[in-house]
Order: sequence, then structure tokens, then C-alpha cells
Amino acid sequence: MVCGYEKQEVQKTEFPAQEEILSRLKKYPYKPYFPPASNRKEWNKLPESIRKELISRAESDMKKPWPLLTARQYMEFKRKGDRRSYEKPYFLKRNKLISMVIGECCEYSGRFIDEIVEGIWQILSEPAWCLPAHEWLPPDDPLPDPTRFQVDLFNASTGKILTDVLELLEPELTKVSPALVKRLKMELMRRIIEPAEKLNDKNTWWFSGYNNWTPWCASNLNGCAIYLLNDQPKRQAEFLHKYLTIIRRFYEKYPGDGGCNEGPSYWNHSVGKYVQHLDMIDHRLHLGGKMFRDEKLRRMCEYPAGMNLFGKEFLSVSDSVKNVKISSEFLKYLSCRINSPLLISMARRMEGAALGRSGELDYYLIYIFAAANAGKPVKDVFSAVNFWQNMGLVILRENTESPEKGTIVSLKGGHNGESHNHNDLGNVVLVRKGKTLLADVGVGVYTAQTFSAQRYDIWNLGAQGHNAPRFSGVTQEFGENYKSVLTLSGDSAAAVDLSKAYPVSAGVKKLNRVLTLDRQTGAVEIVDTAEVSGKKKVEISLYTAVSPDSFTASELKWKQGTLKVSGLKIAEVSEEVRLDSKLKKTWGRLWRIELVGEIEKSGNWKLNFDFKKITK
Repeated sequence: MVCGYEKQEVQKTEFPAQEEILSRLKKYPYKPYFPPASNRKEWNKLPESIRKELISRAESDMKKPWPLLTARQYMEFKRKGDRRSYEKPYFLKRNKLISMVIGECCEYSGRFIDEIVEGIWQILSEPAWCLPAHEWLPPDDPLPDPTRFQVDLFNASTGKILTDVLELLEPELTKVSPALVKRLKMELMRRIIEPAEKLNDKNTWWFSGYNNWTPWCASNLNGCAIYLLNDQPKRQAEFLHKYLTIIRRFYEKYPGDGGCNEGPSYWNHSVGKYVQHLDMIDHRLHLGGKMFRDEKLRRMCEYPAGMNLFGKEFLSVSDSVKNVKISSEFLKYLSCRINSPLLISMARRMEGAALGRSGELDYYLIYIFAAANAGKPVKDVFSAVNFWQNMGLVILRENTESPEKGTIVSLKGGHNGESHNHNDLGNVVLVRKGKTLLADVGVGVYTAQTFSAQRYDIWNLGAQGHNAPRFSGVTQEFGENYKSVLTLSGDSAAAVDLSKAYPVSAGVKKLNRVLTLDRQTGAVEIVDTAEVSGKKKVEISLYTAVSPDSFTASELKWKQGTLKVSGLKIAEVSEEVRLDSKLKKTWGRLWRIELVGEIEKSGNWKLNFDFKKITK
């Protein structure tokens, strides 16, 4: 894989027209995006340590049985809202196939081929590749319709995995069974290409460019078409242009500041897949980097570096988590495409973990081949301020050289109709010397309820799971009409106007939250000022990952510092018992701090976090 393109004048990404695509498909013969297994020159260039690790992993995975996917597991989603029963073995099966393929490509001895054949056979035998949670299931039937194939994230992803297997090992598989290869191509056409050709703006919501589904599906679909339709240039050009058109919509709808409102977890498969899509097209059509000369694209790619609080810790907004797994090698791959020292710096922080199991073969290949082509190491780069005005989010760091040695604080704005939204306007996260004193709890285990009309009844997704005030029990609600305006003052203060974040029944006329960081001491002050109709009870829930040592009605102490409250009272401090398995894995334990008070017509309250040394 080539690292980087010549630096040329920055301009807006140019998407080729269908006529240009067809012309270039005819002019330039197909060339694999990744080296096939038979290209021993390229595979043998990999460091011996990486090849040994991948072969060892394949040897270990080969001993494991192929997971069984049953009708009962599939029906668990419709009957109980359980996603994991079917999804866990579904992904394990694909990960085992990926492991076998990578092991064979590294060693090229033939000893993994039969297991690869078995994996292909098993996946081709599945009635559907679409997950139950994404399948359209009628009220009276918990199993998928056999007369059609739904194109979702993982139908497309499965198609791309199997297409990549062909691209890497088609001659070797043909020696074992020409019939299997023939069947595989037939099924890929039947389940991927033909259904995708029938999709349009009227029957497919993700054609809108609204969220990660657009680049994630489009990238995998075009990746399949580049290989499978190579002998039909006119059909291929129409297909490629169709899915380039929808990722163009994704790009055009993306905020100019590059902020991903879905959080850094989904950035992997939104901007990550978008860039990979551009790169595949650029490679196939010989565009010479034409699609990467774009400053907005740079901001989109560098977003996670800003969301990286310190080390491997991230700000967990929306359905993201604080311990996001972003591969060092993938960051190096991106840095090559946009010539970004900032991503190289971040890649260094992400190193140390074993090569990740991405669930997609092409990501695995990027991980493997990107590392050797990355730019030179640079010093860690953190900003004192990261401000995404369009998205409505700010992060302030006291210490830019070693953020974990000082205070890091963030304030959330935006609106409550974002993709993977939480009702979290005005939420503050505060980290002191690597310890989270105010947490954004984040998302738990996905169930049917997570993406239903009852989504915000889940405590950690609704307003009650965040630290903006509630008024006489009325909270923020879901929808773009519930919005805020976030402003930045210098490098030490930010404010959010929450006056339009509440329904009329809350009786909120005005509500402003001001956040200030003292850059000399690391102290933080949060001041809320409200105007309401009549008399209102005010409630705020704070979540902390550090066990409080003691508290009174006006003061709470941790080993790290003190919280002093005025205008409200600390009514309760208790360990949070509602954590599911995912939240327990993320946090271990959380404590909930309940603040209560009352205002009539207008009022204000303050939260002061002081980090001077505490003496007992």
C-alpha cells in the first residue's frame, strides 16, 4: 500500500462523474487493493514478529469449533429483545474465518485452507446475513423473509469479507473446489450486488447520509463491486457511482468542524470507512490522491485526536465509551492519506495493545500493511482547547504536555436529535489527574429497547443519566427542537444556553450553564442561572467513578479534591446499582450524587471543584 500522496493545493473533494468512472475502468486494468497471498514478495516484507503473531493466532483459533447459529438464537431478539444470543456467535464465526485467511496468507503452506473452506461453507449456509436487529420482521414472524435479502451493515460487511477472501485466495480455493468458488460468487451476486442495485432513496433510509450507516454500507458494497463486477465495466461504473453519490451526501452533511456527533466509537466506522472508500476508488480509478486534497476531510480525520483526553482515554459522548479501541495502525494509515503529524502522535499513544480483531478483513489488512509505511514519530500533541462549534462540544485541558497530571473538563451542547443521541445537553465531564470525578456514563449493552421508542427510558441514555438540571421532575426530551447554543470564552471558560432544551411543561424560560477552568490551580466552577414559571424543584444527578470519602449537605470530599455546592443541597450519595455488564466493564463502579433545591421565578446555584491538598 502506498503511503501518502504528493501534497497539492487544498481544495474540496472531487467525486468523479459516472462517465469518468467508466472511462477509467476501461483504461486501467484491475489491480488488487491488497496483495493476494500468492504475492510472496509483499507478504514476506512484513516483520517476522507480526507474521509469527498472526500465524500463532490462526493456530489457536483453528482448534476452536465453528460457532453454531440457530433459529432459536435468532428468535431471541423478537421474543425477548436479546441481541447478544445471535450476534455473539455470528461475529465469532467471521472472526475465525478472518484469522484463518490471515494465517494462510502469512504462512502460505496450505494448512489453513480446509478451515477457510469450512468457514465459507458455514457462512453461505446461513439463511440471512442481516442481523435480527436490522431485519424487517413482521409482528407475527421472528424469522427473516427468504424471498429477499436486506442490505444492512453486516450483510454488506459479510459480503466484503467473503469478497476479500476471493481477492486474496481465489486460485488456492479453486484448486480445492471450483464448485465452492462458483457458489460463493453466485451468492455474493444474489445477496449483495443484486439487492444493492435495487436500493434507492425511497426504500433505503441510510441513503440520506445521516450517520455511519452510509459510509459503512457504501464502502463495503463498492468494495464487493470492484472485484465481482470487474468483467462488466458499464454495470460496475453505474454501481460505483451510485454509492459514491450517497457517501458524497454523508460528506456534505458532515459539520465543517469535523466533529462526529456519534462519538469516537462510531467514528471508526463513519469517517474511517469514508476514507477507506475514497482510497479504494482512488486506487481502482488511478486518481492519484485527487480525493484527499480537502481541509474538511483533514478535520474529520483528526477529530478523535481532539476527543482523546489523555493516553487511551476518550470523552464518551452519545453511544460511545471512554475506552474506545482505535488501532494505532489504522491511525497511521489515515495519517498517510492526509499527511497528519497529529494522527501519528495519537497513534503512538494507542500502541501497546495486541493487533485488534476488527471483525472486517479489510481493516485487518490495513492494520498489517499500514504500520511499515507510517511517517516519522513526533512528540505527543494535545490542545489546551478543542472546540467543535458546529457539533456543540468543548474540551479544556489544564496541562497540554501531560493532561493526565492536571484537570480536563468538557461541556456538551448541540441538540437532542443527533445520531445515537443521548438527552445530554449541558452535561459536564471532569477528570482530575486521570480520575473521572464527573462521568458521562455512556451506553450499555444494546437490546431491542436501545433503538426503540422507549430508548430514553433507559436511565443512562435519558436526561436523568446526565448532569443537567431537572425541574419538578421534567427533563430534556428527544428531538432536534430541543437544542442549545455553546460558546467559548478564551481558553478557560465556556457557556451553554439551555433555554430551548426542555419541553414547555418544564416551565423553563431561561437556563444558562457557565463552566470555568482555573489554569493556575486546575479548579473548576459550574454556575447555572435559571428563570422559570412559578416555583420549581431543582434536581441534578452527578455520576462519579471515584468513591467519595465523606459528604455533608454542602460539601463532598474525594482524595483528589472537594466539591462545594451552594444554592442546592447534597441530598444523597450512593453507589449506582443499575450498571449492566458493559457499564461494569467500562467503569467498574460508579457513585451517584443527588443535588436538590428549589427556586421561584429565578435563581442560581454553583458547583465548585477545589483541588488543593486535603488534610484529614
